[in-house]
Amino acid sequence: MNRHKKFYSTLGDKLHDDDYDDYDDYYDEGEEDDYGEEELQYVVRAGAIPAKPVKTSSTAGLAAPQEELSNKEEEEEELPLGEEHGLCAKDVDYPLITMLLAEFWKKWERCVTAQELKVEPKLCDIVEAIRDHNYDVDEAVTFTQRRMTVKGLDTETQKSTNTPSSLQCTVNPCAPAPTATLATAVEPKPGGRSLKLGKGGKNTETLPVNKSNRVKETITKSASGANNTRNISALKKNAVQEIMPDPDKRDCTFVIAGHVDAGKSTTLGHLLLLLGKVSQSEIEKNEKNARKLNSGSFKYAWVLDQSEEERRRGVTIDAGSYCFETEHRRINILDAPGHKDYVLNMISSATQADAALLVVTAATSEFEVGLAHGTKEHLFILKTLSVGRLIVAVNKMDTVDYSKERYEYIVRELKFLLKQIRYKEEAVVGFCPVSGMQGTNILHVDCEATPWYEGPSLVQLFDQCPLESRLLDAPLRLSLQDMQGSRLFCKVESGRLSKSSKVVFLPSDVQVHVKMILKPTLDEFVNAAFAGDLVVIDTDSSLVGLSPGCVGCNLIDPIQCSTDFEARVQTFATLQSSILPGTTFTMVVHALTVPVKVVALVSKMNRQGMWSTGMVKCIPKVTQAIIVFRSAYKIALEPAEVCRALGRFVLQQDGNTVAGGLVEKMML
Repeated sequence: MNRHKKFYSTLGDKLHDDDYDDYDDYYDEGEEDDYGEEELQYVVRAGAIPAKPVKTSSTAGLAAPQEELSNKEEEEEELPLGEEHGLCAKDVDYPLITMLLAEFWKKWERCVTAQELKVEPKLCDIVEAIRDHNYDVDEAVTFTQRRMTVKGLDTETQKSTNTPSSLQCTVNPCAPAPTATLATAVEPKPGGRSLKLGKGGKNTETLPVNKSNRVKETITKSASGANNTRNISALKKNAVQEIMPDPDKRDCTFVIAGHVDAGKSTTLGHLLLLLGKVSQSEIEKNEKNARKLNSGSFKYAWVLDQSEEERRRGVTIDAGSYCFETEHRRINILDAPGHKDYVLNMISSATQADAALLVVTAATSEFEVGLAHGTKEHLFILKTLSVGRLIVAVNKMDTVDYSKERYEYIVRELKFLLKQIRYKEEAVVGFCPVSGMQGTNILHVDCEATPWYEGPSLVQLFDQCPLESRLLDAPLRLSLQDMQGSRLFCKVESGRLSKSSKVVFLPSDVQVHVKMILKPTLDEFVNAAFAGDLVVIDTDSSLVGLSPGCVGCNLIDPIQCSTDFEARVQTFATLQSSILPGTTFTMVVHALTVPVKVVALVSKMNRQGMWSTGMVKCIPKVTQAIIVFRSAYKIALEPAEVCRALGRFVLQQDGNTVAGGLVEKMML
């Protein structure tokens, strides 16, 4: 069970028992319009390739009639692919290649304009270049450009010198580089896990074993160069499935939220046992050690709480990451602390989450205390950070004899609180009565213990949880969460991360070569990761100057960095004094915790919903405002309408969460 140290100092204090009825949630208004990105879908018509962009020329006598031109375009669009092109509809990577061809032609036209190239590449050469460069269009264009330039020079030289054909210099296509991992050069997976290679002999090379059985073939080296090339090409076609999102089993990151002692770690620990992620002997060992501290009930919680400090105090301090699979989901769940002293650790975990599991206790008086403190604060944080889906587990039902009346009372109170916080009804996936200690209703519904409950089990709720659309077609954005040696723990916020690519992390301006990509949900190395994935990057680059909170991006699409930014802010009832120019806060956004200062108060909204036009003197509690902030150093942010994960933030002051906001623009 891997755990890595989180990177924020422990701060925070509980929210006061203030009335949140006046909380004016501005996130719902227009949210669907602002963030209604549709899932990227690849729709490919078999047997056709994208039309090459039509060149225009002003040379007299060369302009074709419009009808001929349109007919020619139609012929190009319907051009069937054959073996002579190196690609056919039966190939596994046919949809990806077809999609990338259109992108290739767009970038090629820019190269033609800039370099004045007179030689056009053949379709088979383009397909070969895209495959040889691991489906990286930019590298394929650069490689093809160099090759075409050499060919053009050779043609001019041949014409001018009239060199005999037997002496002509030819440029042969480069042999494709094998993408398989050699059995003699496999590096161990992070956390002591080993990469299983099967039973290959000396002359075999294999890809990492895929749990979904998508890549299983072993490529045997042949003495013949031609056969070896075909084998490697076949390997690439099979491996392409590793660099496309799996629509049947998508990754989803959950954060566990809830008041301290609600049983979050116990419930998750028992869940991992029932799913076979930990052994019964490990639980028995934990129980034996826990009894020495008179804490025998912590046998499941100690699966997650492994440090001496956590076990001594009986609370979670550092957030840990754990993975399991359901029928339709690969779940990465973050066990966040519930104690008031470690609320910043909970916030840092929530910034990575797609959805949340809220755990509340059904025990007498414990639910009421938690509802007024930790439960309410965590729900405010989840809503502010736009964690859009919520599963509620009503834990410790065994302590109230699985009372239906107690369960219905708790559900009723939670629904009222969620309505106050402006959580939409459809955002709640479901409520489930469970017992983390007994394992009731976690994996399967226990009809004997809860004959009155007709809903799904907790694991089934995980499997049914809808996912928000993801920015698959946007520029690459990597949120750096943590570092250990040469490994970088990141979340892909948008775009696609490819193996062997180069990523620059800003604002530190550190370039990183992506040597390997590990997906914890698969427990294996992959060729690419997509928006929404949590990954571990292994690199051989120098990481001097790099720190958590930096944002990785492609060299050609860097993110903006500045000390000043303008944001739309909603203050909460926990704000102790009105905001004035010069007021300081601690801001938490994606993986970054940074002190910020108010530079200017631009505008605020009055009770009639109108923005002020004159000078703003102060911003009181429960008010929307436009504020210009200045951070202590340059930070990488993006407007929330472009990438909400990099543009939504919370503000803390004196240990209290006092406001949330949306970045509107960077002020360079």
